[in-house]
Amino acid sequence: VERGVRVVEVHSGGWDMHESIDQRLTDRVPELDTALATLLDDLKAKGLLETTLIAVGTEFGRTPTVNMNGGRDHYPAAYSTLLAGGGVVGGQKYGETDKQGKKVVSKPTTPEDFLATIGYGLGIPLDETIYSPTRRPFTFADKGTPVTEIFG
Repeated sequence: VERGVRVVEVHSGGWDMHESIDQRLTDRVPELDTALATLLDDLKAKGLLETTLIAVGTEFGRTPTVNMNGGRDHYPAAYSTLLAGGGVVGGQKYGETDKQGKKVVSKPTTPEDFLATIGYGLGIPLDETIYSPTRRPFTFADKGTPVTEIFG
């Protein structure tokens, strides 16, 4: 980022916890928490946080209840993502689930909307047709709508 790299992807596997979730989260969460906090602090100290968009997400959520194996299964109906820096106003939430975490009850956002919001934050023209290496045409967020309210 300090040298002008436009996109950095960090993959963190091992979150597919269909069993023993309590112990496995105890092992995994501190690593993510420390890495994310350190990244945000470092970018802020170097004056790069306002121009660097950090996105944390997954391809689906987890069931609100623990299964018979002490884990959680795949659950695409409701889950959280995180955006920080890059003009996003900190300390806010967007959307809400019911008290059980089973259903989105306020401001539903699709995966395409999340991608569109990232694209918006990066200044990518969302309606522009771009081409894959195999020349397949597509738009950045496949008709997603950016959540512009989160930006300052």
